[in-house]
Amino acid sequence: MHLEIRTISESEVGPFWAAMATGFLNPIGDKDAEARRDGTHLDRTYGAFDGSRIVSTLRSFPTDLTLPGGTTVAASAVTAVTTTATHRRRGLATRMVHQDLAASVERGEPVSVLIAAEWPIYGRFGYGAATEHQILTVDTRTARLRDRPQGTVEFVDRDFARDLMPTLYERHRQVSPGEIRRPERFWNVDYGLKRIPSWGEPKPAFHVVARDPAGEVVGAARYVVEGRWTDRQPDGTVEPQAMFTTGPLGDALLWDHLISLDMINTIKAIDRPVDDVLPWLLFDARHAKASGRFDFLWVRVLDVAALLGARRYGAEGQLVLDVVDTDGYTGGRFALDGGPDGATCTPTTATADLTIGVSALGAVCLGGHPVRTLAAAGLVDEHTPNAVARATRMFAGERAPWCSTWF
Repeated sequence: MHLEIRTISESEVGPFWAAMATGFLNPIGDKDAEARRDGTHLDRTYGAFDGSRIVSTLRSFPTDLTLPGGTTVAASAVTAVTTTATHRRRGLATRMVHQDLAASVERGEPVSVLIAAEWPIYGRFGYGAATEHQILTVDTRTARLRDRPQGTVEFVDRDFARDLMPTLYERHRQVSPGEIRRPERFWNVDYGLKRIPSWGEPKPAFHVVARDPAGEVVGAARYVVEGRWTDRQPDGTVEPQAMFTTGPLGDALLWDHLISLDMINTIKAIDRPVDDVLPWLLFDARHAKASGRFDFLWVRVLDVAALLGARRYGAEGQLVLDVVDTDGYTGGRFALDGGPDGATCTPTTATADLTIGVSALGAVCLGGHPVRTLAAAGLVDEHTPNAVARATRMFAGERAPWCSTWF
């Protein structure tokens, strides 16, 4: 039977979200459809139809991706990729991914990004794992900061925090490679102003704002507390759900606040950058235990010249890259001339210094993985002596890329 793949209509929003839930083995039907309708871009939402029934799903939304150096490029954020169990192994997801990538190219989006449910799936479409995150667990009974930061932390109400956090996040995003622009609806969901029915009632949270000695906001956090007593001794856990700062003082003030909370023995921060400053703020860095380090944001390069020309580089240098894209969305030979102050990247016929697959380019483009590591793994071929070393220095970022947004 022929299975049609196309974008959905307004009347198909409910069936789309019901099919997405079924694909993720969640038997809620279209319970969330109305809550999700305003974030459903019909021209970017695909269904595979078996007759009138949607049996495979994919959607995307427009955003911006921050690059090393604080520049940004337009990006397509792909999500809700599912196939109903009865229709697997028919290439439906493959067809939809390629339709969405082709549409991104037509829109002039240099990259497509997603969070991969499984590692092996998306490399075959040219995506590369570009950012990582980790869990930080702190025993507050022993952890102490080396120096008490100067400034204040105050509790605020939810509405104040909701109004403040997007502005603070934007300041953070501008200097944080891997972050994406968040739609307003994301903030409304985060702060309980918009409900996704199947997610249940959000747990009440505390909201705090950090200020420097002059009273300027330097950070804010939202966290929940799991109160617990063991043998009549307090044994609570605090879990930061969001924490963004404008720099080191904000980090120190917020971590000091969390560590100092009464009746709390453990901080469990489940989504933190791999170069988080916390261990280095502590008198004993071993009191911040890192675990659960995994890939997070994957990048699919769709316009090599636009992407590499937009970012900044850790060292001045020139490279000729032969980028291999077997799907034909981008690729070819490019002359890159870049440094900390800017870059140009243009097509060329010059002899290549390196050959790199588009998936490997996605993995290194934000500075999260050294070019030399991928070369050692056989994913980059060197044609000119010391080209790998030069590329490693150029593509290195000042900070580890981190995407704090689940989508």
